[in-house]
Amino acid sequence: MSKDLLCRLIQNESGTFQLFRKKEKHTPSVSSVSSSISPSSPAVEEHYRQLIEGNYKNLVSFVGLTVEDLQRLVNIRPLLEKHISKIVDAFYDRIGSMPNLVQIIQSYSTIDRLKQTFRAYLLDMVSGEVGEQYVLRRKVIGQVHNRINLFPEWYLGAYAFIQNEVLRMLMQELPPHKATDVYLSFMKLCWFDIQIAIMTYIEAYTSSMMKFSEIEKVQYRLMESSTMLASNAEETTASIADREKYVKEMFDEINAIQTQSSEMIAKIESGKLDVAQTLTKLDNIAQLIEGTKALTTELADSSKKIDGIVTTIRDISNQTNILSLNANIEAARAGEHGKGFSVVANEVRKLAMQTEQSLDYIQNHIDIVQQTIQKFEAAFQRIVEETSAFRQANESIIQVFEDEAASVKSSGEKIDRLASFIEDFQQTFGEIAKASHQIAQMAEDLSFLNNELTEKFKK
Repeated sequence: MSKDLLCRLIQNESGTFQLFRKKEKHTPSVSSVSSSISPSSPAVEEHYRQLIEGNYKNLVSFVGLTVEDLQRLVNIRPLLEKHISKIVDAFYDRIGSMPNLVQIIQSYSTIDRLKQTFRAYLLDMVSGEVGEQYVLRRKVIGQVHNRINLFPEWYLGAYAFIQNEVLRMLMQELPPHKATDVYLSFMKLCWFDIQIAIMTYIEAYTSSMMKFSEIEKVQYRLMESSTMLASNAEETTASIADREKYVKEMFDEINAIQTQSSEMIAKIESGKLDVAQTLTKLDNIAQLIEGTKALTTELADSSKKIDGIVTTIRDISNQTNILSLNANIEAARAGEHGKGFSVVANEVRKLAMQTEQSLDYIQNHIDIVQQTIQKFEAAFQRIVEETSAFRQANESIIQVFEDEAASVKSSGEKIDRLASFIEDFQQTFGEIAKASHQIAQMAEDLSFLNNELTEKFKK
């Protein structure tokens, strides 16, 4: 049987029952039980040989168990099958009177299941298959009892009860001397079983002691680990607290930068608006200049027209002067008769000369006005050029404002993302600090549990 199967059987009481289940064998009737020892069957001998050639040779020899004893027990199988129900019921009636045993049964199994297991256990003793597997099955039973804290005194008491019941059965069914022989054989096998059980309890106890020693080592390491864990958790918490402080300062700085960026964007937008209003005013001034230039052009045209009129009047004055000269010549020819006409001609000549002088004066002023208009036009042209250059400069300033605003907005978006990242980072720090605190608390709980476990082991 493999080690894994053995472990499964130990952990499962129903597996123990399966261990003892066998196919029904044809057995002779009770009336056919011989009063003499029949020859040992090859199967009984083979299983017995496993005992005496294996690790249990000394145990078998000490209790005096022989192959004839095993064959004798095989021969009474029909008797045991006949009385087994009564024996099993009587056994569990006795157990039912023990509250502590009933509590153990209720914790791990049921009476009905245990009755089936016990029935298989007794029939296994008269199966003739008392070999290595038989010993293994007994060890499984011992290990199960040890696991459920059924101590050896109850195991030994159970064998005393079984021996008494088997003796009663044999005295009823067989002659006294035959009953005595069979009972002695049964006693030897019982003591062999008890030897195995005691060995199993001792092995389990030794294993438990070794495990306790290992547990103590593990406890020591656990204490060291919990102490180191608590220390590391405290250091981590302190470190996180410092880092969290730096993160908070960084977060405050970023908030300040965000505020400054918002204010800068507002100022840039305001400056852009002011420049745009200035451009609007420049456009209005340009329109006024264009309108004034048109009036200047009209004034220049009017001046040219006046100059033309002056020229015409000058021509008329020249003609009048010539006419007055001609009139004086004709008056001189006329003599006395022409004197009155000569006076008129002189007056006309004086008037023509005065007109000429006036025209010269007007012409001078017209020239001055035209020169002033030309200068005014040149000044207007320079104003238009300067206004155009100023407009281009303001348009460039607006473009700079727009670029700066876009750059600040882009930086603001990056700062917002950075702020969000730092906020998440700050939250992560908080979660790490919380987890570190929980680890420290777990380390303390672990140390407390370890101390409690140590105290229990000391008891």
